[in-house]
Amino acid sequence: MDILILQAAKVVTTVATVMGLAWIAERVSTRTAGLLSGFPLGTAIALAFIGIEQGPEFAAASASHALLGFLAALAMTTAYLFCLKLPYSAVFAPLAGILAFIVANGALSLISGGLWRNLAVAGVGVTLIAVSYRNIPSVNIAASVRLTYPVLFLRGFLSSVLVLAITALAYLGDTLLAGLFAAFPVTFLPLLLIVHLSYGPEPARTLIKFYPIGLGSLLAYTLTVALTYASLGVLTGTLAGFAAATLYLMLLGLMRQRTLQNA
Repeated sequence: MDILILQAAKVVTTVATVMGLAWIAERVSTRTAGLLSGFPLGTAIALAFIGIEQGPEFAAASASHALLGFLAALAMTTAYLFCLKLPYSAVFAPLAGILAFIVANGALSLISGGLWRNLAVAGVGVTLIAVSYRNIPSVNIAASVRLTYPVLFLRGFLSSVLVLAITALAYLGDTLLAGLFAAFPVTFLPLLLIVHLSYGPEPARTLIKFYPIGLGSLLAYTLTVALTYASLGVLTGTLAGFAAATLYLMLLGLMRQRTLQNA
């Protein structure tokens, strides 16, 4: 019974998160949704449930590897971006993205080291990708689609399947594998595919453009989890992680405000 409750909690939490982000993309802006997609939503869900099921020490060790796994997430978005130019991109882009994530994680597993080394490598990689995405045009969604039952089902099905698959990897008993795959964009990929299918490639490109900028909050969250889970526990460590991630986004907002004022 406890296992069924945990699985149900994963599905409900993830579905609510993805649908909330989709609503923001449709009603606010794709830029905002892209930035918030970097907020520790999917990874937070994965690491928290890994901590509950496998213990906080296991989750903390996994988090140190997850820092490096975010580079694989960017490999996924880059592959998806390139495939947006192809015919039938809604089919090839997500498949190429998932394949790129798996291949990149295979390479990263060979170089993953200590916490601070992984953080430094990830920080440099995220910065370089963010700079390389800067010239992608920003396109907002002009008119949202009607939320039919098939659309709602697609959103919920994609996100719930992904989070169940990622957290199941922790049962293999390997913190390296669990950590690297905890970096999989569990909420962002379904959101990206939904926006792509519903509105075309241009808004999807905008989501991708702002994703690495928002990843700074995810790096802050995962670092905090790696440092606090073992000593403070899953709940307190998760709250501390969200505080660090929120602080990053607040600083990012202040920087943007100053830039607009000086422009």
